Amino acid sequence: MSEVEKTKEQALMRNTSWLYTLRTLYSRELRVYFCTSFGWVIFACTMALLGFCLQAVIQVMSKATGEGVMYYMLNNINFWFFFIFLFPLITMRSFAEEERQGTLEGLLTAPVTTSQIILGKYLAAYTFYLLLWVPLLLYPWMSHLANTYTEWRYGIKAEGEITYLLADWIGPYAILSLSGAFFIAVGLLCSAMTRSQIIAGILCTSFMISYYFLGRVTELWGEFPAAPIFHYISCTEQVSSFSRGLLDTRPLVLYLSLTVLTLACVKRVVDYRRWTR
Repeated sequence: MSEVEKTKEQALMRNTSWLYTLRTLYSRELRVYFCTSFGWVIFACTMALLGFCLQAVIQVMSKATGEGVMYYMLNNINFWFFFIFLFPLITMRSFAEEERQGTLEGLLTAPVTTSQIILGKYLAAYTFYLLLWVPLLLYPWMSHLANTYTEWRYGIKAEGEITYLLADWIGPYAILSLSGAFFIAVGLLCSAMTRSQIIAGILCTSFMISYYFLGRVTELWGEFPAAPIFHYISCTEQVSSFSRGLLDTRPLVLYLSLTVLTLACVKRVVDYRRWTR
């Protein structure tokens, strides 16, 4: 075997070992969500709140026209209330809980890289987050439960149908996946910066609320020279556009860039904690 072939084989073995370790850490973190009551409580609460939002939407569909069901669901104040608090619940345990249990020190001193630790935790949290939205796919098939509505106008009974279009669901899933990638990374950063789950949750919640209101600055202060920046980062405007079926590549660039930057910050924080032990 030539030297070139030996080098390629060694590189392949290193990559395979790196991916195997990452998969092991990913499986370990994912079991935290599905093998404990913590993850199932979040899952049940999310399903209950989404069902509440759907019920509220069905009640107003008889009076609202021109938009799909997902548009009214994602632009409902009830949705944003639990969406903001969802990310602290998912991520605040990532590093802070391991610090409290004393297992983080063993993990940081194990023969694994910081990148593997962070990616394992991030991918597990992001997978759990994506699975929370899978039951929404059942809503179109449940439409026969409320595909008609009845209302009275001027004393006359009127009936109609609620339609479900595929385009109404692709856009919302896309923007929820993109924004969730960034917000999960922010939650990991908050958890890595402190030893307390409560403080990590408060930090992440504060960021989520601040980011939400940054997108509404133009509604409060009107248009000004820097207004395009706030329109660009506004998650409410992005959700509104995507839920209408208007796909845009700018949020893709925004959230992917912010996700990579935030994960790089998480790596620096974890490296600092690793080498100061």
